[in-house]
Amino acid sequence: MDRILEAVMVSSHSKAVKHNMILQVIESAPHPLARTQCLAMFEVCTKLFFLGDSKFKKDVGKEVLEAYAHHHPLEFEEFFNTRFALDLLQEGYGPIMKRSDEIFEYIQVALQYMVDRPSSMELFHTLQIEVLRIICERPGPKLCAMLSKLLNLYPQCIPGGNLQSVFCQQLIQSIRKFHCEGEENDEILEFVEQVTKTSGMLQCVWRMNMAIILPSLKELFIVISSPEEENNAPSNALASVVQYVPLELMDAVVRNITNDKNVSDAQILTAISRMLDWLSWPLVKNIDKWIISLMKGVVAVKRVHILMKVTLKKTEQVFSNLFYPIVREGALSVLSYILLSYEQSPEAFHKLLHQIPQLISSLSQEDSDSGRACLAEISELIHCLIFRFSGFPDLYEPVLEALKDFPSPHENRIKQLLSQNTWTSVQTELPEPVCYTQITTRSDTGKTGLVNLGNTCYMNSIIQALYMASELHEEEKTLRHASFTQSGVQKSESKTLIEQMFGGKMVTRIRCLCCQNVSWKEEVFTDLSLALPPHDISLSKSFIIDPSQTVVENTEPLHVASTLKQQSQVPSSPRRIRKTLTDTTSKHESPTFGNIDGVHLKTTDKSAKMDSSSPGSSQEQPSLPHSLRSIPDLINFFLSPEMLTGENQYHCQKCCALTDAEKVVELTEGPPYLILTLLRFSFDLGTMRRRKILDNVSIPLVLKLPVWDVSSREPGTFGTDNKHHKAIPPADGCAYVSLTYDLCSVVVHSGISSESGHYYCYARECTGGVGGPEAIHSDREEVKAPSSQKSAERQWFLFNDTRVSYSSFESVSNVTTYFPKDTAYVMFFRKRLLPVIENESFSTAEKMYGEMALNKELSESISKDNLLYAQVRVHYVLLVK
Repeated sequence: MDRILEAVMVSSHSKAVKHNMILQVIESAPHPLARTQCLAMFEVCTKLFFLGDSKFKKDVGKEVLEAYAHHHPLEFEEFFNTRFALDLLQEGYGPIMKRSDEIFEYIQVALQYMVDRPSSMELFHTLQIEVLRIICERPGPKLCAMLSKLLNLYPQCIPGGNLQSVFCQQLIQSIRKFHCEGEENDEILEFVEQVTKTSGMLQCVWRMNMAIILPSLKELFIVISSPEEENNAPSNALASVVQYVPLELMDAVVRNITNDKNVSDAQILTAISRMLDWLSWPLVKNIDKWIISLMKGVVAVKRVHILMKVTLKKTEQVFSNLFYPIVREGALSVLSYILLSYEQSPEAFHKLLHQIPQLISSLSQEDSDSGRACLAEISELIHCLIFRFSGFPDLYEPVLEALKDFPSPHENRIKQLLSQNTWTSVQTELPEPVCYTQITTRSDTGKTGLVNLGNTCYMNSIIQALYMASELHEEEKTLRHASFTQSGVQKSESKTLIEQMFGGKMVTRIRCLCCQNVSWKEEVFTDLSLALPPHDISLSKSFIIDPSQTVVENTEPLHVASTLKQQSQVPSSPRRIRKTLTDTTSKHESPTFGNIDGVHLKTTDKSAKMDSSSPGSSQEQPSLPHSLRSIPDLINFFLSPEMLTGENQYHCQKCCALTDAEKVVELTEGPPYLILTLLRFSFDLGTMRRRKILDNVSIPLVLKLPVWDVSSREPGTFGTDNKHHKAIPPADGCAYVSLTYDLCSVVVHSGISSESGHYYCYARECTGGVGGPEAIHSDREEVKAPSSQKSAERQWFLFNDTRVSYSSFESVSNVTTYFPKDTAYVMFFRKRLLPVIENESFSTAEKMYGEMALNKELSESISKDNLLYAQVRVHYVLLVK
């Protein structure tokens, strides 16, 4: 029959004729056949199987072999002996290489007829040794997939005993070398399928013997934690291994790794980094669970600094997986965990901001359940992170614009999410990296930021605000004292630069309502602290002056200002006002302001004033919305009379008793630079905690400040303080002038309490003698700013620690509208027509370059601080490495 088969295959008959003749050969297989003829038939079939020059011939060889092996098992056992199988695996068959697909396919066909034969034990033992040897040779994914198929069909080929653990370890080492050679989708899918089949061999072994799972995972950790060059890094195909590990073993595996003193920080860092790479591997399960479990294990042993570093390194890569539905679920789970846990700095979150609008757009267009679920979760996550890391309006505005159509989670939900799994709940062994992760450099704006050294954002903001004021120097008393001593001026009369720039004067007057005696004192202030009135107090009818006179004005549109100008010109009593001061606004200046006149001070108490319903009050001054206060409102509230009654009665020296009294504060001298501080933090008696008042306050670009005009008093109109022999204001009235101030900078607090949050600063250049961005008017002359100065003073900057960016007054005005936790806290205003401060102690270099030379002690102190900072930073870098 073997010769008939050979003759048929080399004949010139058609394929149909050959096919019929082959069927006759197969049908004769059950008939008795001599041993030599059987062996010859197996040889011919094997030759056709391996060397046939067409698929038809190969298929014939396989079919005939299977038929005769089935009916002549004794002869086939003699033919397919251990030596023959070993030769195939070690030598191949003729030109067929030993690692070709045909070799494994042939063995797979043959083994089905050898399972129950007496020689099978010897054969399978030999195959076990050969399988292990093949795996140790690091075969490619295609061969491993073939081997996997063989082992799935014939588990008897899996190495047994102690060799099982070796086999699993070597298989992991083989998978680490896998790399996809093609770039087409079909090639990638084929590669993924081959990897899945290969890792399935581990599942087969682990099912047989669960005791070898831990040694296998130990080998896996060694692979992914070992430092390798980028071109020799372990393959992401190792991700397919983890999915077969039972989740009930996860805690034990993590404890073994994190509690092992021989495992270094660098190894854990490398391992987690590579596991994060696995998130891009498709069609595997539980990768996210293993990553999060390992991270939690690291937190438990107080090695949080490892997670801080890996988060900054890998966050962007994890985020990029969200664009692909096939790997989105696991990536989003891990991303949420690391971002919600990493509260040391906003750096990790900020790395993603430029990609978020693109992701939102992509998910919105995807129109899938996966996309919609991801949108909902990512929106909630972003709102939580903006809540935690508030204080970056320029960065967050594009993100919030992209999320405007999605609901914001409730604050309680946000707090709940932020309180889970935070890494700072466990003390770390190293200082927070946020202090030293970057060196500040000059930004595109030409300005330089300041490094946050750990809760120094408020100091940074104030320094930047002061820096933008053209005259701020740190050194005061030393040089001033030397200068005034040499010029013969007494020490007590000298003013520091702070006093020169920010010093104003105010008078506090207390009038006894029994004897009408007035006591007063004059004080120097460097800032005004403004309280925010309760919401139940309406300021629309609150005035410290006649309602017909607008003392402190906000910026208004032109048509409103014109109306104000017409309404403000109401005749005033000659008894009250000696002189009318008219502030006419240039037609070139925008915004426009109404007239400012000297006015009479009210003597009613605050409650009566708040409830005042003076005729025409609602028409004489437009009010802002009920929920919105303005800086002029707060100044009016600050300057309004206060009644001292009840437990707060005043001890009158003339009456020698506690009496009801009226207390009034009046500004008598305006500083060159006016600092306003909003009292946003109060103590809540209900919760017994300090809380922040989040009221939005409108900030004017130009501010009119009422100052008591001492020079306008006629002789005889003032009383005398017998003790100090100084003129005191009369109780029935006083005259005011209006000083014009331009907004220079705003320090913003972002947060919900005084114990936490972030500070940043909006500021613009304030140079030269002109404070406003346009032409400035006084009663005597018009001063115009150079065009270059106008441009500089129109440009606002946002200083946020090391980050400096361009901004605008619109952003300053709307920051609380878009970010309710971000509220103005400190404001710097500059008085118009500010005179240049002369100082005889200024050096020649200072006059040329505008900088004062530091004295020796201060210069040495700064040098020491800089050296200490550099040493600490080097120490930190060495530790994290």
